[in-house]
Amino acid sequence: MKVKNGNNYLVLLNILIIVYNLYISLTIFSEKIILTDDLARVYELRAISESYFSYIHSFLDSATMAARPVSGWVTGTLFYFSKNNESFYLLGTLFFPLSLVVIYWVTKKIFTKELASLITLLYSSSVMGTSIQFSSLMLNSNLATIFFALSIYYAYVQNKIIPSALCFIASLLSYEIFIPLFLLHLFIIKENKKRVLFVLLTMGVIVLFRKFIQPNLFLHSYQRDILSKIFDLKHISFSLVCAIKLFFKDLFTGLCKGLLNIGKLNVVEMVFSLIIPVTVYKVFSKYDFKSRVGEFKKLSIISVISILLALSIFFFSSYIPTLFGFDNRNLGAIRLFYTLFIISGLIYVSVKLKLQNRTICVLFTGITFILVTTNISVKNSWIYANQFNKKLFSKLNTALQQNNIKSGNVCVEYDMFNELKSNPNLTLREPLFYNDWEAPLLSEMNGIDPQKIHIYNNDKKVNCEVIFYYQKGKIIRTK
Repeated sequence: MKVKNGNNYLVLLNILIIVYNLYISLTIFSEKIILTDDLARVYELRAISESYFSYIHSFLDSATMAARPVSGWVTGTLFYFSKNNESFYLLGTLFFPLSLVVIYWVTKKIFTKELASLITLLYSSSVMGTSIQFSSLMLNSNLATIFFALSIYYAYVQNKIIPSALCFIASLLSYEIFIPLFLLHLFIIKENKKRVLFVLLTMGVIVLFRKFIQPNLFLHSYQRDILSKIFDLKHISFSLVCAIKLFFKDLFTGLCKGLLNIGKLNVVEMVFSLIIPVTVYKVFSKYDFKSRVGEFKKLSIISVISILLALSIFFFSSYIPTLFGFDNRNLGAIRLFYTLFIISGLIYVSVKLKLQNRTICVLFTGITFILVTTNISVKNSWIYANQFNKKLFSKLNTALQQNNIKSGNVCVEYDMFNELKSNPNLTLREPLFYNDWEAPLLSEMNGIDPQKIHIYNNDKKVNCEVIFYYQKGKIIRTK
């Protein structure tokens, strides 16, 4: 009877995970949350006039997508069919729930069903790389995660090297975040011949594509990895400091801000924040953590090493590891292994400290409450940022009409950096209007003709004919 009740709670937990994530995705879809680089992409879609295959070729032949043909094809297809309907564009956010399905399926093959559900839940609610959950443009990160998880499945569960290698290649040609993790496969694969085969297949194909096929196939080929960066001690030191700050300061800052916004959750969201942790407690109240403590120790060590490997990509690029803004989009691999580390590390340490089963369950219940609440707060922050931008441009449109301004360059001045740091509605400094390419769609959506009036953030362009100052919902002309 107890086993049956446990199974019922597990079924309930899985249903809650599905409903919870669909609720967040559908909210983003219904609110039409389009921020930062997505604003530029949606506006560009209006100009598509060529055939599907001509557009796909031109889309892939770019500095951004030439190195990512797999995700480029998927993204380009989504863009092409979104040209007359921006709502279709937002379907790209569904690749995040799709990645959750794959993560659950793979982890269920490796661990128990209970742990697979917990891993999926905490991964879905992580504060790491939140842009991959809320931005359609970042479906490439979710594709990379899907293919990487399948690669691990074929290597570890099926012991099939060729399918594993092909999935790993597809992951790297979707997004580069897992490229250092080929070392994990070498640990998983037991036979030396198969290790050699995996390395030859994966690295051979990637080198062949990057150095020969890509530059010859695409005119605008661009190497995403900058190997010379590894010799830039200033860059390496800065990346290390940012990584340390991410885990020991920014992470806790984000979680605290998420919890402080609990009062802004609606009734449905409050129910999720309460019932999901309680269900987690019920699922694991009779779980035997001690019998597999050796595996949890090994998994925690593997997770730490994998996190360090995932961080190494920042040594070869101009990006930095950060929890804030849109730049957190490169944390997809860290998001996955940090989730595994939290679960395995907590179980291992708790068992070694001889904590009672109920105490471990309470710890997981608390972590689940914090992460689910924070994740919902982040979702609300993206909605707020979207509304902030619309309100700013709506007020600007009114001011332009009152000042009889019908053309020219117009700058908007507001203390964006202070807004990002101090505004309690922004959990992880979600992206507000800043870059020039964000303005055309925001202008069009709020009645400003982007062909005649070009809007800039004053921090990005100082020589404007007209300047408006925006603060606390009011806008005044200063030039």
